[in-house]
Amino acid sequence: MLLLINRPIIAATLVAAAFALAACGRVGPLEPPPGPALGVAPTAAAPPPAPASTTGGPVVSGPTAQETAQKTGFDANGNPVAPPGQKKSFLLDPLLQ
Repeated sequence: MLLLINRPIIAATLVAAAFALAACGRVGPLEPPPGPALGVAPTAAAPPPAPASTTGGPVVSGPTAQETAQKTGFDANGNPVAPPGQKKSFLLDPLLQ
């Protein structure tokens, strides 16, 4: 009977010990991730935006950076861009609307 009462305490102790031992490992600071260093400055900056037309005519401009990134799969800095996700229903959606 005593073992049945102590079973939750034993389980909690084992979980606490597992979390405590999970931190064991290599000693020292974290290593940087593989890849290029973050301290590298970009070589070319984006040109300043063109001034708006004062003649009142329509201003024609090229595709936005977001449109270009979606077409090519990379942004202006060469970083990959994730494709747009599908709208999926979520359990709590009725509460959010």
